[in-house]
Amino acid sequence: MKTKYKIYFFFQYLVMGVIGPYLAVFLYEKGYSGAQIGLLLGAMPITILVFQPLWSYLSDVFNTRKRLLFFGSIGAGLAALALGYAPSFWLAFVCAVLLAAMQAPLMPISTALVLDYLEETQKPDDYSLIRLWGSLAFAVSSMLIGGLFIDQLLTYFVWLVAVLYFLQAGLSLGLSEWGLENSHSDFKSLDFLIKNPSFAVFLLGSVFIGATINVVLNYQTLFLQFLGASSWMVGSTIALQALIEIPMMAAIPFLLKRFSMRRMIFIGAMVLPIRWLSYIFIKNPNWVLPTQILHSVAVVGFMVIGVSFIDKHISPKWRATGQGLYNAAMSGIGAALGAGLAGMVFEWFDIRAVWLLNLIFGLIGLGLLLLSFRGFRKSESPE
Repeated sequence: MKTKYKIYFFFQYLVMGVIGPYLAVFLYEKGYSGAQIGLLLGAMPITILVFQPLWSYLSDVFNTRKRLLFFGSIGAGLAALALGYAPSFWLAFVCAVLLAAMQAPLMPISTALVLDYLEETQKPDDYSLIRLWGSLAFAVSSMLIGGLFIDQLLTYFVWLVAVLYFLQAGLSLGLSEWGLENSHSDFKSLDFLIKNPSFAVFLLGSVFIGATINVVLNYQTLFLQFLGASSWMVGSTIALQALIEIPMMAAIPFLLKRFSMRRMIFIGAMVLPIRWLSYIFIKNPNWVLPTQILHSVAVVGFMVIGVSFIDKHISPKWRATGQGLYNAAMSGIGAALGAGLAGMVFEWFDIRAVWLLNLIFGLIGLGLLLLSFRGFRKSESPE
C-alpha cells in the first residue's frame, strides 16, 4: 500500500520540478516583462491562498480526498495548456489563476491522505520516507529539463506539464482513503489555530520563509543564466538540492528521537539568510553548488518536519484543513509576497537585488519563528 503513495508523490513532484524552476523562464521567453512575470507569478499564490484552505476544508467536511485530487489534476493540466497558448497577457493572467486554483488542493490533500495512512498504520514519523520520493522526482525532472529542453521550452513546456498532471490524476484514483469517518460538528480544533498566539506567530514566520523559498524557486534559473552557467549546469544545480534532501529525509525518523521538531525547523530557518547573503556576492556559478546544501536543510525543515509539526497540533478530523492553512501561509501569502516584490525588484534593479530582498525576508521570518518557539505550548490541541 505504501508503494502507491510513493509513486503518487513521485509524479506530483515530477511536475513541480518542471513548473517551479522553469515557469519564469518560459514566461520570459514568451516575451513578458519582469513586471508582468512578477504579476503572473504573484497572482498564482494569491489564488492558492484563497482556494487551498477552501479545498482542504471541503475535503474534511465531505470526507473525500481522492475525488478532489482527480479533478484538481485534470483542471491543472487543461489550465497549463491554455496558459501556453494564451494570445495576450491578460488571457495568460486568467489561465495562470485557473492553474493555481486547480493546483491548490493537490499538496495539502495528498499530504493529509498520507498522514491518514501513517496514523492508521501507527507510523506517524515515517512521512519523510514517503516524501523523499518527491525529492527524487524533482531532481530527475529539473535536471532533464535543464539539460535537454531549456532551449526549447516554448515548444515542450506546457505539453509536458499537462501530460504529467493527467498522469497524476490517474494515479490518484488508485489511492486508498483512511480514517474519514469523523464527525465535523466540533470546531474547537480550528479555534486552536486562531486562539494560540504562538501558533499564529509561527504561521506568520512561515509566510516570510515561504516568500524566500518561492523566490529562489522562480529566479534561480535566471540567476544561473545571468552568471553564464551552461544548460546542463543549470539542471544539475537545481537537481542537486533535491538529491541532497533524500538522505536527510531518510534520517528524519532517527533525528526525531533525539531533537525536537522546533529545533530542526529553526535550524532550517537559520541557514537561509546565509544562502541569500552569499548569492549577493557570487560571480562564478560553480559557487552556487555548495549553497544547495543550505536549501536542502531548509526544505526538510519546513516542507517535511513542518508538515509533521502542524499535524501534531491539529486534531485528525481537521488534518487537511490544517495542512491547507500551513500551505496557504508558505505557498500562498508568502509566495505571493515574494513573487510580487521580486518581480518589481528584478525589473527596477537586477537579479542580485532580488537576493537582498530575500535576505530581509529571511531575517524577519527567523525572528518571528524564534519568538513563536519561545512561547509555544507543548500541549496537543483539544479533540
